[in-house]
Amino acid sequence: MVDLSVEIAGVRFRNPIWTASMTFGWSGEALRRAGEAGAGAVVPKSIGSPKETFQHPRCGRMKLFRHSGVPIGMQNNEIFSTLPLDEWLDTELSLAAKGGAKLAVSIVANEEPERTAKIARQIADAGLADILELNISCPMPARGVGMNIGKHPNLAADQVCAVKAACPDLPLMPKLTPNVSDVAEVACACAEAGADAIAAANSVQALVGIDIETGKPLLPAYGGYSGPAVRPIMLRCVAQIAQAIDIPVCGIGGIGSWEHAVEMMMAGASAVQLGTAVLWHGYEVITRTVRGLEQFMERKGFRRPSEFIGMALGSMTTTEEMATRPPVAAFISQDKCIACGRCLTVCGYDAISVDGSGEYRAIPSACDGCGLCAEVCPAGAIQLNQIYS
Repeated sequence: MVDLSVEIAGVRFRNPIWTASMTFGWSGEALRRAGEAGAGAVVPKSIGSPKETFQHPRCGRMKLFRHSGVPIGMQNNEIFSTLPLDEWLDTELSLAAKGGAKLAVSIVANEEPERTAKIARQIADAGLADILELNISCPMPARGVGMNIGKHPNLAADQVCAVKAACPDLPLMPKLTPNVSDVAEVACACAEAGADAIAAANSVQALVGIDIETGKPLLPAYGGYSGPAVRPIMLRCVAQIAQAIDIPVCGIGGIGSWEHAVEMMMAGASAVQLGTAVLWHGYEVITRTVRGLEQFMERKGFRRPSEFIGMALGSMTTTEEMATRPPVAAFISQDKCIACGRCLTVCGYDAISVDGSGEYRAIPSACDGCGLCAEVCPAGAIQLNQIYS
């Protein structure tokens, strides 16, 4: 029998599948339901907004991004919790805890670290939080808070120092932004300032689209882009951070299944958070992800998540090193080829030919070994074989 539990910053969670700070974290009741669906931890929408103006718009704030009609991403212009701190302290956190999940309480990093620390202390004194998630990464506010703090290692570190000084016994996990040139640099600054874990990452700042008939944006302000399309970006963030620091990483972004969770954990995440997937598919996606993770571990013979967390990092390298590896060339299996022509369309090296009988053939001497033809082949008819001199 497998043990799904993970330990992060001295706290034991029943499993590594958490919910992210999002719409379904707007209230204690919503969080209770997520806990009952099996989440290892639940994260409320960020508490402690510095101004009433930092509330989400109610004039339509979400738009899906579709590819060939299929939603692959979403922009939202949500900001922080619409419930005041006192309500969270008096009733909502207690209600959330009834779902059986640990509470990773998200707080807004205010422009003045002292105010952030005061909010953190109030939450710590309530005795319900198992870990604090420090939001230094929201992509929406135009100034002062969110990623305007998290883009700067020194400002992020100041926030961590202030909160740790106010709450030395409560684990702290700053949530970073991917909207920086070097996310590992910010993670290192937070770790050096005393962070106990890192959450990576918040949504990608984006503009979801323009109505070409009217010339107007689909949403009139830059917002946070999330969903399946951002997962490669977040995998990169998690891997880079995990390679740079020795404290746990909680992976966020584009996770919608147990396969995605395992992938993120193999990239170095000790736990993962589901956000957009819950918005699109409901609480059941939490249950399915936990169950799928357990079945995966049983099939692979893993007794606990720690046995595969970070497994992929040892195989990570650089593009420069890849260039020293033996070259490959495409080979087309005629018994599988359906003559669709996709390989011919995408080949930029004129390495695919069609003979008089309509058979598609690769030209090894012209092939540059990029592999795109094999990626787009719908029949699996193309292989990349090593070139031997």
